[in-house]
Amino acid sequence: MHKPKYALFFDNHTMAGVPDVGSEFNAEEFSDQIKACGVDYVGFTAKCNQGFCYYPTKTGIIHPSLKTDMFGSFVNACKKKNITVAAYFNCGLSNEDALRHLDWCTISPKGEILHPGVFELGWVTPYLRTMCLNSPYRDYLITLIKEVAGLYPIGGFLLDSFNGFPCICPECIRLMKKQGIDFRNNDAVAQFARDSAFQLAKLIKKSIDEISKDYLIYFLGISYEDNAIGSYLECECLPTYPCWGYDYLPIMAHHLRTLAGDDRPILNMTARFYEWGDFGSLRPKAGIAYDVYYGLANGMRPNIGGHIHPRGSTQPAIFNRIKEVYQEVQQYEEWYAGAKNAADIGVISSQKISKTPALIGTVRMLSELKQQFDIINTSSDFDKYACLILPDDVLLTPHIAEKIKKYIASGKPVLATGNSGLDSEKTHFLLEKEWGVTFAGPCPFEPSFFKPAAKISDDLPEIPLALYTRGLHVKALAETEIAGYLIKPYFNREFDGVYSNYYLPPDKITDLPSVVFSGKVCYITHPVFSAYHSLASVDLRTLVKNCLSVLLPDPLIRVKGLPSFGKVFVTRQQSRTMLHFLNYVPELRGKSEIVEEPLVTGNITAQLRLDGKKPARIYAAPERRDLSYKVKDNYAGITVGTMCGYGMAVVEWEE
Repeated sequence: MHKPKYALFFDNHTMAGVPDVGSEFNAEEFSDQIKACGVDYVGFTAKCNQGFCYYPTKTGIIHPSLKTDMFGSFVNACKKKNITVAAYFNCGLSNEDALRHLDWCTISPKGEILHPGVFELGWVTPYLRTMCLNSPYRDYLITLIKEVAGLYPIGGFLLDSFNGFPCICPECIRLMKKQGIDFRNNDAVAQFARDSAFQLAKLIKKSIDEISKDYLIYFLGISYEDNAIGSYLECECLPTYPCWGYDYLPIMAHHLRTLAGDDRPILNMTARFYEWGDFGSLRPKAGIAYDVYYGLANGMRPNIGGHIHPRGSTQPAIFNRIKEVYQEVQQYEEWYAGAKNAADIGVISSQKISKTPALIGTVRMLSELKQQFDIINTSSDFDKYACLILPDDVLLTPHIAEKIKKYIASGKPVLATGNSGLDSEKTHFLLEKEWGVTFAGPCPFEPSFFKPAAKISDDLPEIPLALYTRGLHVKALAETEIAGYLIKPYFNREFDGVYSNYYLPPDKITDLPSVVFSGKVCYITHPVFSAYHSLASVDLRTLVKNCLSVLLPDPLIRVKGLPSFGKVFVTRQQSRTMLHFLNYVPELRGKSEIVEEPLVTGNITAQLRLDGKKPARIYAAPERRDLSYKVKDNYAGITVGTMCGYGMAVVEWEE
């Protein structure tokens, strides 16, 4: 099975009226350009979301203006150059098939076949007709996939649009009734649709495995956890497009690296343009490079997407931009290969991991504090982490509470905030003794302020500090150390019938705790990570920093000289450790964020925890220029110096 290092992906969703599909396509020239970029894996369209095939199919619908075997010639040209090709199939969308087989279409719970409201795109949308995955379309689709596998020496499949669109067609109704599902319940219908998508994915996987188990397979649309049925993971994220933005990849990078294991690759799919289906743009080199570097520093292999022009023209400017990026990052390949991320902290999520305010705020805070962390779910191994964080809304079951109790009993610390630690009904803390507090209801103050004790007051201004979001009212147990008290406002933020109480300064300090320490547990009564997502209060970040300095006084790495927005990652190979420094700023311009230039910074120093090892040599990659360092108190103090955009320091260890 191929393990991609540098990948490209080409959409080819082409409208029926385009008269000259493939008329300028030269597979040899096209693949030569790909080879020149140092690419070893390419996704190329066999069947697009319009339902057209780009090879001489005996089952499907060939695009009416296609005169050649566009897909087959490309596969064969790439094979000669040792480039592996994955066949792209859009599975949930197939407009031309829908026009010919209206009985294959989904019928929404409102009784509609046409879906102009999907993703709020309106009438001009690829989602206007979606396919029922329980209709005869499923057998047709599997036949097409098997046809391509039998015709061409491909190495994988990228199977798209397993979105699980809710459907109440006669076949879905029959199946729901058979399974005892209430088809009048929209939530139940939606879950049935997701389950149907997953069942089809498993059936496709079984059909492909019967041909060969060496294919790379990924299903776009089902969850990352369910993609355990596939052979790799792929994070699709075009950050200039608002539905993703620059917060999605950081969350998923810190999570997917915990799911992949040692054998499954993770691809980081960005794109050369600003939005999918955009034929007329090239993002700045720095913007694409930032995406690629971020992924590589988190164990993800890069995949740059684009949309091939229907004529198949080579468009050298596009390949030149990709080549610029890939040739730059490929200088570091020996330090990327097989490297695994190191992490002190496990950030627990009890929900589906996505762009929630709590996780966005957590990832931003911890990244700005240069902490090394994974995002994990409740089934993960907690013991591999030196500290756990339960941000804002991690509700516990008895089973999870017992896991955390054992973790704390082993002498390891926990930071919890807001509702985290409550039972699923939000009536009490399941670990009252460990948390050091009892639950008394919602906080009576809106807004709330706090005053920190000396223990956690470093770098905080000596004024009442706003918490911004509504937290909990708790009572400290007898042995609990109170490290911060709530300050109430003059009035709560509300309309009292006469006045709209909006301007609400702090009034008096109360005896209600805002921060407590109970043994190895620190609990903050308010959802500070969600508040950071909302208003980016540096004071709240400083509060978390001070609490972590108590719980985790010796972090894996400390950095000076890099701005707060700069990112630091630590990866390891067998005999060396790599420090990755990223210095880029996504800037909001109108409705979209972009990165246009790399930033230069100087006087960077880093302290790397040694954990009993001794450095043999420390140098800057890729030039292998020696860096000065001093060893003291279980840390190597490294003078990194100046960097522009991205830099790497490598520590080789004595054997």
